[in-house]
Amino acid sequence: MVMKKRRLHKTQSWLELMMVLVGLVVINALSSLYYKRIDLTQEKRYTLSETSRKLASKIEEKLYFKLYLDGEMSAKFKQLRNEIRDMAYEFREASGGKMEIEVTDPLKDKDKKEVAGILENFAERGMEPMRDVDMEDGDETRIKYLIPGAECLYRGKTIPIRFMQFDVSMDMETNIKRAVDNIEYEMANALRQCVTEKARKIVVADGNGEMLDARVGSFATELGRYYNLEALNLNVADPECARPFEAQLKAAPDSAEIVLLRNLQRRLNSADLLMVIKPEKDYSPAELFLIDQFIMKGGKVMWLLDPVHIEIDSFQSAPTVMAMNKGLENITTGLFGYGVGLNADLLQDMMCNRIPLPAGGRMQLVSFPYFPLFTSKNTSHIITKNVGAVWTQFPGTLKVKKRDGLNTTPLLLSSAYTKVANAPATVELITVAMMSTDKNYVKTMKAGPQVSGVLMEGKFKSPFQYQKRPDLGSYLPEGKSAMVVISDGDIIRNFVSSKGGNFPTGYDRYSQITFANQKFLQNCVDYLIDDNGLIEIRARETQLRLLDQVKVKEEKTYWQWFNILLPLGFILLLGLVNFIIRQRKYTR
Repeated sequence: MVMKKRRLHKTQSWLELMMVLVGLVVINALSSLYYKRIDLTQEKRYTLSETSRKLASKIEEKLYFKLYLDGEMSAKFKQLRNEIRDMAYEFREASGGKMEIEVTDPLKDKDKKEVAGILENFAERGMEPMRDVDMEDGDETRIKYLIPGAECLYRGKTIPIRFMQFDVSMDMETNIKRAVDNIEYEMANALRQCVTEKARKIVVADGNGEMLDARVGSFATELGRYYNLEALNLNVADPECARPFEAQLKAAPDSAEIVLLRNLQRRLNSADLLMVIKPEKDYSPAELFLIDQFIMKGGKVMWLLDPVHIEIDSFQSAPTVMAMNKGLENITTGLFGYGVGLNADLLQDMMCNRIPLPAGGRMQLVSFPYFPLFTSKNTSHIITKNVGAVWTQFPGTLKVKKRDGLNTTPLLLSSAYTKVANAPATVELITVAMMSTDKNYVKTMKAGPQVSGVLMEGKFKSPFQYQKRPDLGSYLPEGKSAMVVISDGDIIRNFVSSKGGNFPTGYDRYSQITFANQKFLQNCVDYLIDDNGLIEIRARETQLRLLDQVKVKEEKTYWQWFNILLPLGFILLLGLVNFIIRQRKYTR
């Protein structure tokens, strides 16, 4: 009888075990088909924003997402890889399963020569490699190149994604945290390029020596992915300005000037944003009136201006250059009416980029205060949130004027260690660069934080209320709009390769660092006219919980044995309890 009971209990045990195994197999099979995760993080790290969900829902056919960050790497980069991969699964879920995800290591099993070629190829495609310095295994240090980037392939398009832009002013852990914060934005931005049709229109002012050539080619290419771009000659004194409207002008020769202005106004009003990029000549009152009425009707404007004339290339022929006022009096007066003063001066900042100068018989990179670096540490607006250092060249300063109904937010705010020189000013390249390391010279840098870029939004009043203005049939004395004013035209500039092609916006060929100029300017444009809401994703922050490396080294052996012995002890304890229970059960 006892033997029959034992056999029956053994049979039941086997059946229970088989049911558990079958259940595990079924659950595993279902988990491979269905993806669902409950977000228990405090900052809702794995919950997509409504903007991201809308973009993912627009995917109509298979989209391939290839992540190249894989293989052997330090723990901090593994954290970044896992965050990107998990976010990709969230986007796949929001797309209804239309995303195909692949994680691969393109450097696996490659020799040094092949690795060099692969890294160069990825850099050309917009995914800059990063050095991973691993010091987690005792005193051993391993250095390896990684590619923290991905590509989205959709309907014949290949969109590169660069998840990490290294900021030299921050340590690696902070850079990785910023990269983690930006994952959703970078992926949503790539999806926008894949699925959004070009609807918004940007007009770039022309006719007064604006910088519209290859020197802005990189940013123009970037904008062209999302918006329609068009150059518009606003200089009514230039014969080329009237050429597109010759038929209308010939039909009304007696009122040709008014006809021309009305046609220019119509073309301008069809745009959502006007960009004014480093004009060499001042604008006439007629041109400024067209821009003014564009603003009063709700049009947005980005002013990228050099109030002082000086170029770094000028020092190739002379060690000393005189920085002269560019004479943009009409533009300055117009901006003053809107609420910001454009000062004809030069800003020096101890937080700056470096330039190569001869020292000790060889070239060395030396700090150059006329090339200030602006970081997001000094501002809190979502345009600058999670954006790295922005590089400027000979910027001026802005003076904010209080206006009722108008909100003004600094976007480019310097450090406290500054000095301002009014034009005309003498700039001695070698002297200033060398003096920047002199303690006595540094003590003179005490002008405090200076503003070189502002966002203005709210109700603008037309400065033409009390001025003579063209009679174009309608006039608005005020209107609600927004504009960005930056006192440096070269912030958008890219170096042009002698072999053809453009370097990225913000790339410094000497330090070989790509500063965040392009991302900053893109954020400005998106904030002003993008209706996808991508800029709001940047306001989200996640907490990256990294290990304390000091404790890791000190307690490494303890935790290794703990992780080995604890599971074994738990299994032995369960086995002992099970043995005692069965012994008591079957010996009765």
